[in-house]
Amino acid sequence: MSPLLSAEVLAGTLILLALAVLAFIFTRRRLLASGSPLMLCALRRRPQAPYRLGLLRFSGTCLEWFSLVGPSLRPGQAWDRVRLQLEAPSVPHTVLSGLPDAVEVACHYGADEFSLALAPGSYTAMRSWLESAPPGHNVNVA
Repeated sequence: MSPLLSAEVLAGTLILLALAVLAFIFTRRRLLASGSPLMLCALRRRPQAPYRLGLLRFSGTCLEWFSLVGPSLRPGQAWDRVRLQLEAPSVPHTVLSGLPDAVEVACHYGADEFSLALAPGSYTAMRSWLESAPPGHNVNVA
């Protein structure tokens, strides 16, 4: 096989591989959204731990966080709407590369404490989703 033909085969293989990766990312993103709002978010499980970028999805009864990279279609974390509590947003101490104007929100879920960093508009959407409830949910009937 000549060097020119080998280079063409290698270039073609790399292009096909890049297209396959892009198709996978697009398909995974579409499957994760599945008709629910999906936004970029960073999760920090402990106060001194680094943030991990991911995708945040609101479902009917829970908030789900997915790792940004990887093949899994299952959430890495899921929190029930009724047990999740948010504190007031603040400016994060570190600048996040994917979220330059992010706000940091301390969250409480039972005994667990963690932080989310997300865009201000996404925080407003999450706060609204958390404070609203579907019809018939937690209704006090006298």
